[in-house]
Amino acid sequence: MIWSTGLTKSLFNQISSRKKLIVSSIVVPVVSVSLINIIQSKRTYSPNNIIMTNNTVNNKHGFIAPANTVPDWTWTPKQILDETKSYIEKTNKYYNSISEIESPSIENLIIPYMNYENKMGLLINQLTFLQHVSADKKIRDASLEATRLLEDHDILTSLRWEIWEQFEKVWETVQNDDDFLKNHQFETYKFIEKIHKDSLRNGLKSERNYQLKYIKGKISADALTFSSNLGEQNEYVSFTKEELDGVSETVMDQFEKFIDPKTNEKKYKVTFKYPDIFPVLKTAKNPKTRKIAFLGDQNKVPENEKLLCNVLKLRKELANTLGYSTYANYNLDIKMAKNQETVLKFLNDLKEKLKPLAEKEIKILKDLKKKECEELGIPYDGHYYIWDHRYYDNKYLKDNFNVDIEKISEYYPLESTIDGMLKIYETVLNLKFIEETDPLAKNVWHPDVKQLSVWNMDDRANPAFVGWIYFDLYPRDGKYGHAANFGIASSYITEENKRSYPVTALVCNFSKPTKNKPALLKHSEITTFFHELGHGIHDLVGQNKAARFNGPGSVPWDFVEAPSQMLEFWTWNKNELLSLSKHYKTGEKIPEDLLDSLISTKHVNGALFALRQLHFGLFDMTVHTTKDIENLDLLKLWNESREEICLVENGENFTKGYNSFGHIISDSYSAGYYGYMWAEVFAADMYHTKFAPNPLDVSVGIKYRDLILAKGGLYEINDNLLEFLGREPSNKPFLKELGL
Repeated sequence: MIWSTGLTKSLFNQISSRKKLIVSSIVVPVVSVSLINIIQSKRTYSPNNIIMTNNTVNNKHGFIAPANTVPDWTWTPKQILDETKSYIEKTNKYYNSISEIESPSIENLIIPYMNYENKMGLLINQLTFLQHVSADKKIRDASLEATRLLEDHDILTSLRWEIWEQFEKVWETVQNDDDFLKNHQFETYKFIEKIHKDSLRNGLKSERNYQLKYIKGKISADALTFSSNLGEQNEYVSFTKEELDGVSETVMDQFEKFIDPKTNEKKYKVTFKYPDIFPVLKTAKNPKTRKIAFLGDQNKVPENEKLLCNVLKLRKELANTLGYSTYANYNLDIKMAKNQETVLKFLNDLKEKLKPLAEKEIKILKDLKKKECEELGIPYDGHYYIWDHRYYDNKYLKDNFNVDIEKISEYYPLESTIDGMLKIYETVLNLKFIEETDPLAKNVWHPDVKQLSVWNMDDRANPAFVGWIYFDLYPRDGKYGHAANFGIASSYITEENKRSYPVTALVCNFSKPTKNKPALLKHSEITTFFHELGHGIHDLVGQNKAARFNGPGSVPWDFVEAPSQMLEFWTWNKNELLSLSKHYKTGEKIPEDLLDSLISTKHVNGALFALRQLHFGLFDMTVHTTKDIENLDLLKLWNESREEICLVENGENFTKGYNSFGHIISDSYSAGYYGYMWAEVFAADMYHTKFAPNPLDVSVGIKYRDLILAKGGLYEINDNLLEFLGREPSNKPFLKELGL
């Protein structure tokens, strides 16, 4: 998953608008004044807004990173807001200077603007990123306020006709000049073309600019508040030890304990962070416990419902104002699918194909529930509820395949497992990761964060420094609550014709170490790390000269997950999982029979899992295609569609899971959640066609790195896939993975 803070895609904000999931950045034009002259403050900046240190040297390995490349994370709330306001003030003056260029050209407008756009990403992303990761609420609040200010500024400037006219004058010249591509690089042409197309999408030709500014401003404000509410929520449910029967001692140790003043009983606090809530839903034997935990998690952040309803209405109004029949058609216009009819056909066809398989799977799980109820002396009512599913899915795997998620995790302590994962990436993609341990060189936003330098090893005699990647792996109050990759600075070619050094961050929420055990990764968490690291590598290896064409955010949003989804296949390969294993007590490798059992479950209940994804995708498409949004009943739609699609029952309990459906509020993933399934088509094809015969083939890995990742969004994705695969993409491997 990749994340963006929601900064709007205006004329001057195309560099890295990403969800990661990836933090968007606002970029502004420059003609001759350098960054150091534009932003004056008490902080000391190098030209790339990085901390001023000596050469970074890791004596253990001997790799020397270039001087002054480590971003500075020692921000205060005041500095964040001062920098934001200074940025806005100075850039407003610069926009004015752009409009005064008498004869705009490649030389006096486009190239200087591209250079400035490239440089500004790091500063803006730092200002907006800290709201997701800082342990200091004052810093998070300042970062959130900075994001609001920047988004408001971006919206106001995005519709300035006089600036757009300057770029249009250049576009009119180059689009009719047959000799342009002979005399200039292809990328320069695409850069101008993209500004032209994105400007039209932003409504610069609309006569209703004032209305567009209002709509975009309200969407931005409500979406930011929605996301902030999710990040700051600290709700929980509590249970006695007896009510948590079945939950392992390892998990019980991580729960906060307290004495309930009403009953004087010792209770265990179960938060809605993944390491707490998922083990309860998967292993608690008491169905009432699971029900309470599920309903609590689904109904958190109730204040988000009003915000979501507002955003859906405003999006419909935005699309109609810009001439689109629905918001889905507006947002899909720049994706591979192109329109809502294509997406709905894709999702509904899959739903119908998967249902017969899922009905067989659900019957097995219902029989298992009936059997357990008889064994425990609990009445069986013939129903299979939504809060039953994780538990019986897990029990089925344990009873029939000897898959004990807690026992398996003992062989995957976090530190050694991540070292092993990095070795796999190093082998396949010919890279090298070096953790920075020198306190004089390391600069992070929290003591738990790891900082690693990344190196290209194509010339092993002279490794080339690529950039920096951060791992922020444990949950804490106020931190982003899921797993995502945030792009901090994209790669680009500087004015001195040198490759810049990108920066990216993996933000996850794995189980923390306890006093008795180190942090242990469940298999699903290993898969999550592989996935997010895939986004991070995509960020790091871009080879285009413009930052806006590098990284995940540069590709169509319904392809963005494919590279990371492809890398998930390694987490189901026996050799790779064996190499990662190391029991936290004995150091032994995981027994092969236990590993064989785990791998054999890859597609068990796979149809039910896929239908769950389709529920999210179809809900997302429905709310963004309905014509009568004012009368749309979200509660009914969410719950009844889940029963119909996922084959699980709600009982008498309708929940509001859409209030924590973070994707739906994102600019990039709204009317785009289908992209997870859509991208799986390409992920499965790339893996089975090129990697399956030898997953560690470095020659294939380098080709993949350079053709799919490094080319970013400069060329058409289908052209890149054709070059990599040697043929047009096929959906056969994808359908085979689904059992179809």
